[in-house]
Amino acid sequence: MEEQTLNAIRGLGHRLTGPRRGVVREMARASAPVTARALHAALADGGTDLATVYRTLHWLVELGMARPVVTGGAEHFELVSPDGHSHHLHCDDCGSLRTVSLCGLDRAVLDRIEREFGFQVAHHRLTFHGRCAGCRAE
Repeated sequence: MEEQTLNAIRGLGHRLTGPRRGVVREMARASAPVTARALHAALADGGTDLATVYRTLHWLVELGMARPVVTGGAEHFELVSPDGHSHHLHCDDCGSLRTVSLCGLDRAVLDRIEREFGFQVAHHRLTFHGRCAGCRAE
């Protein structure tokens, strides 16, 4: 996903600085959406400051290469997958956040929304809240 994102940014004619490349690299390596502070910690050796990480994240969102994931706590970010579709599992106890490719909405739900409300869904985000396996085992 890292190279695909970097190539898409180049294709839009944008410059890829070291910090921009580093943020994309660390986001691609992450197994779940990440906070700006976590990215900053991962990039600490390169001297990238926290303000640059935030600016880069918001720039990636503006370009459509990343999106925020809101959980009620710290704002997390993830790279947009090639199909642009993912959902999340958020543990209300420990705050862990996991990306899953499962979708809880089938075509019948989207058709019903259009039929009942006259609203045509272009895309959606879905976060399931509950307790992760680790917290349930405690």
